Amino acid sequence: MNTAPRIAAVVAGLAYVALGVVSLTGSVPDQNWGVRGAIVNAFGLIGFAATVIAAERLRTPLSLGRVGLVGLRAAQVGLTAMTIESVASEVHGGNTLGPVFFLGLVLTLLGFLVAGIDGLRHPGARWVALLPFLGLLVGIGAGEHGGFTVLGAVWLVLAFAAVGQPSADRRVATQA
Repeated sequence: MNTAPRIAAVVAGLAYVALGVVSLTGSVPDQNWGVRGAIVNAFGLIGFAATVIAAERLRTPLSLGRVGLVGLRAAQVGLTAMTIESVASEVHGGNTLGPVFFLGLVLTLLGFLVAGIDGLRHPGARWVALLPFLGLLVGIGAGEHGGFTVLGAVWLVLAFAAVGQPSADRRVATQA
């Protein structure tokens, strides 16, 4: 059993919760961030990078088909672009590659939406299917009002929920 996606989901969840809490302390300008802006960006960077790995946790419970896997990979590419932009912005101290971040965000949203829609066809884990998409949507929409705490809660639920693991009953049945 590969525990890396579960650990990454915990790291992502905690980073997003911290991002949401810190963002409640005030807005961050695009340039000349200061300490608060660097902290917000660092938590985002950690969350995006960890979510690239954590997204693998969605493959098994959703029984993703070809389209769903393409959506999942698109989300991972988008998260990678957001991570790269966050690294550049952390070094620069302000928004450096804004269009890269925006395109990454759009790709991530679309990818999680496609994977979620594909995952809805699997009866066992329908409750999981759209959580990453909806969590990110709320995180963006409520950004400076602590919205990313919702996205953090989503990834913490996905980390600790029994997703991606066959149940004990199914394991026994397949061994018999």
